[in-house]
Amino acid sequence: MMRKTTFISVRYLAEKELLRYELLMQIADEKTVFRWISSDLRFASVALLDPSVFNSQEAIPANCICIWISGSSDHTPCKSDMTLPANFRLPDLINVLDRAALRILDMKTSHVSLGEASDPFFQKTYRISKWIHLEHDFSAIRFQKILAIMTMQSINWHWLLAYGGLTERDAALFLDELRKKNVLIERIKLPAAHETLQEIYSDPKESGVGLFVKKINQWLGRSRSQELERTR
Repeated sequence: MMRKTTFISVRYLAEKELLRYELLMQIADEKTVFRWISSDLRFASVALLDPSVFNSQEAIPANCICIWISGSSDHTPCKSDMTLPANFRLPDLINVLDRAALRILDMKTSHVSLGEASDPFFQKTYRISKWIHLEHDFSAIRFQKILAIMTMQSINWHWLLAYGGLTERDAALFLDELRKKNVLIERIKLPAAHETLQEIYSDPKESGVGLFVKKINQWLGRSRSQELERTR
């Protein structure tokens, strides 16, 4: 599976913590499940937060995973939040980012529930009738790669989210743009073919995001504790 790029906000870190993060990420970037790119909090899937710096009036996006720097204040994180030691080291950073990545992947697998499987919208498949060059917001490489696949085979809504790496908003706008260009071919798949369709577009060694999450969890369980011990 192609390594996914995900946005992280580091705006609310103290200067010393930000410097530590930037230095460690020069190494961690090649070791984490996802590739992390700094962004504005509004677009972030994960936010690194120092309670003494974070403005409590700032709105945190829905589903944004909060990772708090512990030991900075008397702040008590929510149960669903994660923490990093005040003087976090490389293994600490890699571990917490990978746990955040797994939670993001779990969110994606929950997009297609059993109830949705019987919904005609989620049974739809999409192809394009010919290659087309899209402009502006749809000229990014991720959209070009999706277009290349759509010239060869059909995809579905779940594929766009889990494997195409799109948000629901981006996926809807992307499909709408293809409709406007009169190149989108839409079909309804029978429910019995739903599971088969998902398997076609995953890596031959995987059967979807769920299995990928399971394998990564197993790998983390074996490797992370050993790595922490070696670096202490």
